[in-house]
Amino acid sequence: MNRLTIEERRRIYLAQQRTRETLRRPHSETVGAFAPPSDRGRLRWIAAAVMIAALLGGGLFASPTLEFRALDSLVEALLPTL
Repeated sequence: MNRLTIEERRRIYLAQQRTRETLRRPHSETVGAFAPPSDRGRLRWIAAAVMIAALLGGGLFASPTLEFRALDSLVEALLPTL
């Protein structure tokens, strides 16, 4: 009832083979296709700079809302309560 024709079996087999070949490929080859080896170091530095800028920007954006007072917190933590 659910028999496949020879052509359908062949297409399924070829699709499975392509999937296996794609999964067998190491990750470095796929990354290398997007950026040449000389640019990977530069891309890593750019990504790090963007992350640092995003974290600093988020901190500056959130600082007025949080109102963290480091000196008051340290004084309260170090001095005994009377």
